[in-house]
Amino acid sequence: MNAKDDRDESEPEGALRNEDPSEPRGAGGKTAAAKGAGAGEDPPAGGRAAADDDVDSAAADDADAADDADADDDDADDAEEPPAARPRGPSMWDILRDSFFTFDRRTLGFTRILLGFFLIGDLFRRSWAWSDMFADIGVLPNHVNLWRPQGSGNFSLVNAFSTPGELWVLWVVIFATYVCLLIGWKTKLMQVLSLVFVTSMNGRVLLIENGGYVVHNLLLLWTCFLPLGDRFSLDALLASLKRSRERTADDLNDRTTIDDPLKPVSHVTVLGPVLLIQIAAIYFFNVVHKTGPAWKNGTAIHYVLYVDRMVTPIVADVRDYAPNFLILFMTKMVISFEAAIPVCLLSPVGRAWARRLTMVMMNVLHIGFGMTFVLGPFAWALCVMSTLLFGREDWEVAARTMRRVHRARVVLYDPRSPGAVLACRVLKRMDRFGLLTFEASSSATHGLSVRRPDGALAAGAEALADVVAAIPLGPAVAWALRLPLVRDAVTATMAAAHRRSLGRALGVRIPERSEVAPPPAPLRLWGRKGLVALREVAVLAMFAGAVNQAAVELWVIKNRWKVPHPEETRVLAQKLRFLQGWFMFSPNPVMDDGTIVVDAVTVDGRHIDPFTGKPPNFDLLHAKSFGYTQIWCDYFARIKLPANTTYRDAMKEYMYRYPERTGRPEDAIVSGDVYWVKDWNPKWGSTESYGEEREKLFSFQNPKAQARAEAEPPGQPGQSPAN
Repeated sequence: MNAKDDRDESEPEGALRNEDPSEPRGAGGKTAAAKGAGAGEDPPAGGRAAADDDVDSAAADDADAADDADADDDDADDAEEPPAARPRGPSMWDILRDSFFTFDRRTLGFTRILLGFFLIGDLFRRSWAWSDMFADIGVLPNHVNLWRPQGSGNFSLVNAFSTPGELWVLWVVIFATYVCLLIGWKTKLMQVLSLVFVTSMNGRVLLIENGGYVVHNLLLLWTCFLPLGDRFSLDALLASLKRSRERTADDLNDRTTIDDPLKPVSHVTVLGPVLLIQIAAIYFFNVVHKTGPAWKNGTAIHYVLYVDRMVTPIVADVRDYAPNFLILFMTKMVISFEAAIPVCLLSPVGRAWARRLTMVMMNVLHIGFGMTFVLGPFAWALCVMSTLLFGREDWEVAARTMRRVHRARVVLYDPRSPGAVLACRVLKRMDRFGLLTFEASSSATHGLSVRRPDGALAAGAEALADVVAAIPLGPAVAWALRLPLVRDAVTATMAAAHRRSLGRALGVRIPERSEVAPPPAPLRLWGRKGLVALREVAVLAMFAGAVNQAAVELWVIKNRWKVPHPEETRVLAQKLRFLQGWFMFSPNPVMDDGTIVVDAVTVDGRHIDPFTGKPPNFDLLHAKSFGYTQIWCDYFARIKLPANTTYRDAMKEYMYRYPERTGRPEDAIVSGDVYWVKDWNPKWGSTESYGEEREKLFSFQNPKAQARAEAEPPGQPGQSPAN
């Protein structure tokens, strides 16, 4: 209702306009009428009458009076009301918060899914050498590790498991933990357990540790402080079903109750700038440390491609044909990307596009590394870490790109079927594009059917395929439901489940009434705030440990300043190997190549390398990738070092157990020599390695096998002595 229509007719007109009531009434009436017309509103009745009187008087007067009246009207039209207060722009804190302190919870959910796949893949990568590395029959039994610790008292849960059987049980537990993290069940607990398992495996045998293991540890550490289960998770789904109970179609079509109002899309935390600084530091210091001539003249990639212990067999087959201009381009690209990533990452200008460019450069760089070299988890861990840079703008673009209106469907469900109602409640929460509309229908085939935009009805597997295609990423799997055999099986299953009331048999019940759970009690809210405060303090404490560790570990810092390393920060950084040494292929790339070659003699007189199962091969000059995994590549490179001679006895015992691994008694090893064989990578412009050298590290004798060889006559070559 207009305020002017509510005023008392006896009230002075000036009071309505906050004017002086003593002002002459004629002028005031004219002004009010003009203002009312200018504002697009009807003037009050009294104002309209006064205006009409003025117009009649002006018509009866002479032309001068009419001109004066027109001039007054023009002046009144020109008079404007004070402009309304403009909305206040974002403050500096708003800009900083949105740029550096904020994560989109959808991003965190997406990162959790990729993290789960990454962890499962890494666990399978370790499986090929699971017992060789961790069991008491491996190259470093836990009793050796405990009595001769490799690091400064680093923690490893794997030390509690000795036999292969125990370790495979641990493998199953770790696998189950990673699967639970992937689907988002008990997410925070699984994040903590994953952190413990990853750091325990990475810290168990430091002879195989590299920069990728450190990045792996840091990825699990920093994401442990993030709520990865608030979106796209089983936890979020169960919490939403518990918080909001829908009974009718109107309730199902109300999307306002899907997400927890206490967990908005934006998650603000001090970890935001900490994580950005961590990622920027990885690339910045890698660039700073690349001071060698091979990086400056653009030939570094050439030398790295000829490190046979690291490159994959495919790269070894094609590297000879790579033109020089491509090598120079790739070297400059690596340096340029590593230098540009910190700048784009920390830039407050054009934040959305700068972050997108950062993600592209990180993934191009590391997918290339991961496909070319065996670097362990290094490349893939950083690819997963890059997904934390997705912002709200990116999700809006993704939604506009993936949402297809032609996939909209009306879901018909039987309101008497508990299973159908539950299915609709779940679909409501998965339908992030809002393409599904729910409608109760007691005649819905199999309890759940679909009405398409053209009015046609679909049931069974066809209906399910339509529904799945409407949810995000659903089209990637919906096609499988339309395959002939699958379609018939799914339709039969849906019919049998509806006919036998499977939902009711499993204890599913239709909610007695529609309701939304009340907000948590104030005491619980205060408890959550306390946990948030503790989390932020823990982030800052770990960041302090990381900064101090970087200051005492990075060459460009420790060579200039002597930074103290207090015990408190040392424990924070080193107990679980949260290190900060970023000098990959620095200051020059690897110029030489080498590996361990064992010339062992079996009881039947054969010469064999127990690590390859083949005769010893000393020809590195013509090698085309050794075909090692990262685990064996780094183990051989570390065991040759004089600092690790204390672990060579365990290596000997591992070689003595070679017949246990092959199941052939004639493979028992009597004696042998262990060599480090090396050569120099081809010079620029060449594809031929040169300067092969052979360094004997140590010899060994196996008394048990030696006594057996002396007691039994040797058999024919390639034949068991028993024959």
